[in-house]
Amino acid sequence: MKLTKNGLMCFDYQFPIYNYFFPNQHKNITTKTLQQTYSTSNENIRSRALYFHIPFCETICSFCHFTRGGYKDHNDVDRYTKALIKEIEIKAQMVDYHAVPVRAIFFGGGTPSILSAENIRAIGAAIHHHFDLSKLEEFSFEIEVKSLNDDKISALQDIGVTHPRFGLQTFSPLWRKLFNLTSTIEQIQYAARALNAAFPHVSFDIIYGMNGQDEEDIISDLEQAIALGTTNIDIYPINNVSTQPKLHKHIKDTNLGVTSATRKFTMNILIDAYMRSRGFMPHNGHGYVRCNNITSDVVTTDYKFIYHEHVYGYADHDLHGFGVNAASSLREHAVTNTSGREKYINAIEQGEVSCTISQHPSYMDEMKPLILHLAYFASLEKSKVRMETIPGSLMERIAELKKEGLITEDAEYFRLTKKGWYWYTNIMYYLMPDVDKDIMKSYIHKQLSTPGKFISKKELIFTTAQ
Repeated sequence: MKLTKNGLMCFDYQFPIYNYFFPNQHKNITTKTLQQTYSTSNENIRSRALYFHIPFCETICSFCHFTRGGYKDHNDVDRYTKALIKEIEIKAQMVDYHAVPVRAIFFGGGTPSILSAENIRAIGAAIHHHFDLSKLEEFSFEIEVKSLNDDKISALQDIGVTHPRFGLQTFSPLWRKLFNLTSTIEQIQYAARALNAAFPHVSFDIIYGMNGQDEEDIISDLEQAIALGTTNIDIYPINNVSTQPKLHKHIKDTNLGVTSATRKFTMNILIDAYMRSRGFMPHNGHGYVRCNNITSDVVTTDYKFIYHEHVYGYADHDLHGFGVNAASSLREHAVTNTSGREKYINAIEQGEVSCTISQHPSYMDEMKPLILHLAYFASLEKSKVRMETIPGSLMERIAELKKEGLITEDAEYFRLTKKGWYWYTNIMYYLMPDVDKDIMKSYIHKQLSTPGKFISKKELIFTTAQ
């Protein structure tokens, strides 16, 4: 990836991945035990987030690449629920979970709302027992609207959920069919009404940039999305590198035109202008929040997604993950649970957590906010980083981005300019060490080499760079 020095078109291609960890979890595998790793996990940590992965889905969406799968009956869900609670208990014997307050909790999937009301309350009881929630500011829970009902809403309220989130993606009948989205518009409207009435914050996802989509289609989706009355809307460009071969085949079969990288870029500019005109401000790279005060600022400081402060955050913030394929980001360590559901459950039943542990130098924890937080949240507070530990190579790249007008610096902050905000995923990648870039490029190459996948270079390479 190169800086192009071409006005608004700052890079030669669009980096397609926008959710990832640093330091990367697939290198420097250690022989340390989980007990040894967790024994020092509270040192120099002042804020904690928790992630719980629920890997079940009633239907498999063709755009999704997360760890998920079907299930035979609810006994599978009950068994997994017991294993998840047992993992909390196992790790609570390794580390004092009351020593560091939890600020954010996130239930992801899969489909967490597949859980019964009893499952939800059981996991919630374990969380309240084993963790200090006195500083909890945000409790997110992902929902598939077909599985939502009044009993589950009551259970979510009982355990302290504050931010329910559901996957809407698009209102387009064509793309709802291609994405294998089987919920009805009536179910979506019920979910929005019920959740708006029960919780202070409600969010859902919109995807844009699909093959054949035009600007009128986007505005139509946004109009209908805003009409649902939620406080938040997350708006993502589709990532065809990670979508399923089945979707690629459907795109070919329906002769949909390619949406180029340049057009996706201009769609993002349109979305930002339209959302601001309708009373929303961005609060990070893709999230919008309903605001009374619409300004020309790059992002609003009135709202922040706290969970991602820990995924993309400062060295004194950590993240503890539970469940299949859940990741934990600790000082000097990254832990990833096994992706096999049966392997995970069987190990837990034997009193063990099946996982991979990697180790990295402590200065990489200081690099993380410069690489991720700065790009994602559009600012970085210098006093929260031990700047003397940052490698010169990273500071040289930041200087390059400053020269190109993507980043500004004063005595207290680094900040993205509006032009830099448009390129936040590229900036994340551009600032990474070469070894981490190689891991990301290897992942993309593997995805593009998957049989049945079709992708045009126009989706990644900008017209001006060809």
